[in-house]
Amino acid sequence: MNETLVSEENAPFRRLLRPVIKALRLAYIQGTTVVKFLPSEKAIQLYYKYRRKSYDLQWSMDPGYRKGLTRLVELTIQEEDRVLDVGCGTGSATIMAAERAREVVGIDLSPHMIELAAQKVEEKNLLNTSVAATSVEGYHPDSPFDKVISSFMIPHVKPALRQSIYSCMYDFLKPGGLVGLFGSRGEVCDVYETREVIMENLSNAGFRDIVIHDVYDIYRIAIAKKPLA
Repeated sequence: MNETLVSEENAPFRRLLRPVIKALRLAYIQGTTVVKFLPSEKAIQLYYKYRRKSYDLQWSMDPGYRKGLTRLVELTIQEEDRVLDVGCGTGSATIMAAERAREVVGIDLSPHMIELAAQKVEEKNLLNTSVAATSVEGYHPDSPFDKVISSFMIPHVKPALRQSIYSCMYDFLKPGGLVGLFGSRGEVCDVYETREVIMENLSNAGFRDIVIHDVYDIYRIAIAKKPLA
């Protein structure tokens, strides 16, 4: 299934800026290509040690990112949910989820990104939220989650290892739970996944009822369910 959830605003000033915003959006996404040249988890951690302070500024300039992230949370999370944000980065989606869910846990490989996420959680006094620096494979929750979300994490995983990451997400969920993924399109930047690859990887991990939505001109949301049995 394909549905465009967020379209461009048509106010005159927005229409005037639209080509500039689109060009910047595409440039940001193409810049993600650098991650495929990083040879190891340690290299990724070092990259984000220096990248972290510009990360939020970059995304704050793009209304498509902000609205897409908001829509991910709206589609996925309900009031009583216990939620895991995989690859939470500086905690943007974690904090959005915390305003809606009962409890949220954010995990990320980079301790430097987690440091910023923890600062945000403390500043907003989010008592239902915690964050931790850990790999996906190294994370072992005490109990399964109702929902798992992830945004712009998968391009940091080598293609051959992505299947195992989706399998981890599957294992983190209760039966009947949902995974929600937000990112760009492999048809635009090759470190992301095409529609067909997302469908294949989620299906191979055990997910069913997969729905894919387009967001603006280059973003994509995928929602999938862990079967009840």
